[in-house]
Amino acid sequence: MSVRNNPGRDPNYSIRRRDTLSKIAQRLNVPMDELARHNNIRDVNKIRAGAKLRIPPPRDGFDASAQTTQRTDGTRRRSSTSNDGFDPRVSTPADARRTSTTTAGTTVSGTQNGYRNIQDLGAFTRGGSNSEAAIIVGTSEGNRTPSGGFTASYGGHTDPGNAAHNRGSFSYQGPGASTPQRADEIWNRELTNATPAYERAARAAGLDPNNALLASTFMDLHTQSPRAARNFINRELPRLAQDPRGVTRESLVDARVNSYRNDRGELRAAGFDHSERRLRADQTRREGALVRALDARGYNTGNTQRPSGTVDRDVPIPTPRPRREADVARTSRTTEERPATERTTGRRQQTSGRTTEGATPTDMNDTARVSASGDRPATQTRTPWISQYDSRRVVDAGDKACFRAATAMARAAGARVTGPGDRIQLATAEGPNGITVNRQQAERGRNYIDQQLAAGRPVVVGVNHREGRNVGNADRITDHFVVITGKGVDAQGRTFYTFNDPATRNQSRGADTNPNNRFYVDERTGGLSRPGPRTGNVVQRQFEVTMVRPNA
Repeated sequence: MSVRNNPGRDPNYSIRRRDTLSKIAQRLNVPMDELARHNNIRDVNKIRAGAKLRIPPPRDGFDASAQTTQRTDGTRRRSSTSNDGFDPRVSTPADARRTSTTTAGTTVSGTQNGYRNIQDLGAFTRGGSNSEAAIIVGTSEGNRTPSGGFTASYGGHTDPGNAAHNRGSFSYQGPGASTPQRADEIWNRELTNATPAYERAARAAGLDPNNALLASTFMDLHTQSPRAARNFINRELPRLAQDPRGVTRESLVDARVNSYRNDRGELRAAGFDHSERRLRADQTRREGALVRALDARGYNTGNTQRPSGTVDRDVPIPTPRPRREADVARTSRTTEERPATERTTGRRQQTSGRTTEGATPTDMNDTARVSASGDRPATQTRTPWISQYDSRRVVDAGDKACFRAATAMARAAGARVTGPGDRIQLATAEGPNGITVNRQQAERGRNYIDQQLAAGRPVVVGVNHREGRNVGNADRITDHFVVITGKGVDAQGRTFYTFNDPATRNQSRGADTNPNNRFYVDERTGGLSRPGPRTGNVVQRQFEVTMVRPNA
């Protein structure tokens, strides 16, 4: 049991030799900024062995005995139960944002994702180079360490994106900063000024602005690109409120990437040559760095889940750095990012013609009614069909959204798909006539599918439908993803597996009721395939299963 939650303990703490304030805060289960504020410590690096620290009392909202919940207007109210602290008029998924209490007696943030609330966002940006914002965002920038230390680049370095000279924790490159400490003071003030607009937008969306992960993400994005941060609060926060994943590391990465799109869905990230691949790699790296810093500084309640298949690593790519708003306003209109006033698909699509021109050739005008199959499978899950072009239900809907659509279908049926590192790989190579299949792996994959279907869960599988030109999946063979939903035997005695295909807007063609949406067992290889041509619209091509993506 921590000192702060034990009323029988001394309410003071004696500083020992080699203690640091961050270590003390972690030991006492108290955020460092709160401990410093409670003891009027201006410089967290200047504490003296033998001195006494007053431990904050348990009425600050972190202790369950406080019985408080967070209102959307920022005030706190007494409550006898740990119910939803948001205005009931706000229609948001309760399971993603309800207030709850852990077994250790710690009140979790109203935006439930395993991270505590920052009690005072103003204090978070106070303290110059020792502010929590400077350390946490500075970790993302690569200039600080999660413990509060400094890297070699803190004193000054050349920006890899625009060759300007940066200083301080935030990589500030504007005027008026002769030292890195002065640079940190300037950008802390900028974050302080930008925070009220973020707080208003978060509350309007039904999110808790004090949530440590959400607030840190906003501050980090504002540090990297103030324009992207405006899109984040004006356009992406309402989407986050409706995201079935909740406010998680994965959903925040998607929101960050989408913040670099203009109101037509076009990516505008000059520092990354407008490449989504490079931008996403950078945003994933930065969000991972924030998580490491928050975890190290005691904001993690211990209830977070690391996304499957993710690896924290530094990605050496150019990063746009912060500039004053006045400087940002003078940037070229060719790279301007404007807040969107309506929801976009997240990727510009050509829909005026007959087919799209991306990774998944699709007839966007296909409205032909496909008759449902007369024989239904003996084993059938209740899995809804979702189009990968449905921007209401799929993040970054478009030609390359098949996996996101497939996982959305699986999630709606109660299955959570694991990362690529857990996959069952059937295909070992591809050629002009199809793929080469490992028979043993194919049998393992079919057995797993049978087991999941019997338990009522669908299974996402990758398929190959053309030679080469794959879309960069883990095996370099998979071109597309579909969802296996059932199993049966046809009139000829052949075993088949039904599947939902997201690569169309026509539900009757994409749903598992379409008699063409069936995999059959290839007796020669043991693999699963759907006969068809190797060219034309994807929903009618030959499919060969390349990998099975297990459920958690």
